[in-house]
Amino acid sequence: MAQEIEIKLSVEPEHASRLWGVLARHQHPKPASRRLFSAYYDTPDWRLQSGGVALRLRREGRRWMQTVKSAGVAAGGLHRRAEHESEVPAQLLSFPALVEAGFSELVADRQTREALQVAFTTEFRRSSTLIRPRAGTIIEVSLDRGAIAAGERRDPICEVELELKAGETDALFDLALEIARALPVRLDNRSKAQRGYALAARIEPAPVKASTPPLSADMTPDDAFVAVALHCLAHLQANEIGLLAGRNPEYLHQARVASRRLRSAFRVFDAAIPRSHFARALGELKSVAQSLGEARDLDVFGLETLPHAGSGQHGGVAALRRRIQNARLRAARIARTAVAAPEYTATLLRMTQALWAGQWRSETARPVAANWTLAKFAAKIVSHRTTRVKKCGRSVSRLGVADLHRLRIQVKRLRYAIEFFLPLFEDKAAATLHALVDLQELLGRFNDDVTAWKLLDTLAAEDSTTEYQQAVGFLRGWCAHDGEQCRIQLKEVWKRFGDLPQWWRSI
Repeated sequence: MAQEIEIKLSVEPEHASRLWGVLARHQHPKPASRRLFSAYYDTPDWRLQSGGVALRLRREGRRWMQTVKSAGVAAGGLHRRAEHESEVPAQLLSFPALVEAGFSELVADRQTREALQVAFTTEFRRSSTLIRPRAGTIIEVSLDRGAIAAGERRDPICEVELELKAGETDALFDLALEIARALPVRLDNRSKAQRGYALAARIEPAPVKASTPPLSADMTPDDAFVAVALHCLAHLQANEIGLLAGRNPEYLHQARVASRRLRSAFRVFDAAIPRSHFARALGELKSVAQSLGEARDLDVFGLETLPHAGSGQHGGVAALRRRIQNARLRAARIARTAVAAPEYTATLLRMTQALWAGQWRSETARPVAANWTLAKFAAKIVSHRTTRVKKCGRSVSRLGVADLHRLRIQVKRLRYAIEFFLPLFEDKAAATLHALVDLQELLGRFNDDVTAWKLLDTLAAEDSTTEYQQAVGFLRGWCAHDGEQCRIQLKEVWKRFGDLPQWWRSI
């Protein structure tokens, strides 16, 4: 079965035709255009999709091609998946070809074969050509414009596909970066099949939370690092569309979480990988994360702190709420601008390129890590980070604001590390992870109160009326009281964490 390696770039229709001008410096045949119609098949209960398979019949002129693809891996816009193609005489599925492709178990019983039906279709015009950007490298560049259809529902297609036909993946990223510098494109991890399934199942877009990276005990630490980093990138990208559309503020929150988890991944694997290969991309992502953080702080104040504090009928609180709303809108626009910028797309491309290329693997920062099993490496990280948390939290009831802030950061980093390695010791880590979630939520609430106080310092200077100053004073008092309640609860939660067994010592 062949492997398909490609990068997908979404582009707005008004910019799509500029693609060929951008590529003019590369000698290539004139792009050829053809209309492509594809029907994707599955059972009514999506049995193929559940098995990680996409099955389609595509009409190319008078020919019909059957293609079966595995789910593969998609992150940073790069898609890697196995595919098997065979010509069929008409729009009729060939089950022997599916068996030959290695998917016999999915269509082994007659009921499954008879239940297969068209789930959705795609129809688009593809203009494509072959580019040879360097010796030994061939990349097919395609511009697809059309639509995905499921019943009466439609989802437009306007995307650039760069498929590696020969050569190194590195060249694919270089060409994508060249396009991204000249066109307002966005990386897309979704295949046409994924979009089609979502359309057919009437799945409404929703913010995506972090999930567990696909690690296994036989991985090396550097293999695990790539898996975790790509997983964090996918989490970030999964929330981009909703963030850019200005939908639910949770999209922005999850994008911020993803950027934090990604940066934390580099800290977790610091013993196994040299950061120098990623320094530029990390610096650029930090700038984006700052704009996300500022917008999120205002969201928390406006959507959580103010409603919880009450006194909504007070005139001063209403005036303060209006100011916060305006500040939220400004900060959200700044965050969206940062994510929509061409530099952001280029940053993700550079990050993903470095992860896939792997030149850093020959420059292991600390060679001892190369001889560790992944479980031993993970246990060392958890042990080290737990020690740091307990050191920061010593005499927790007497810690000041700055010390509690440092403790919150260390708790968060330990939690992320355990979540990254969860497939290796899920049963053992469950109680520790639960305690860390409780700690982080409590310390996070305290930090929200501190952040609110700082925001109120700024807001107090914007209006000198008595009602407004009363509202500022009331909210300061509420935050101080809530912060004190957090301190009271913290002692018990901290003790529960400290009493847990140190399970990592037996790994």
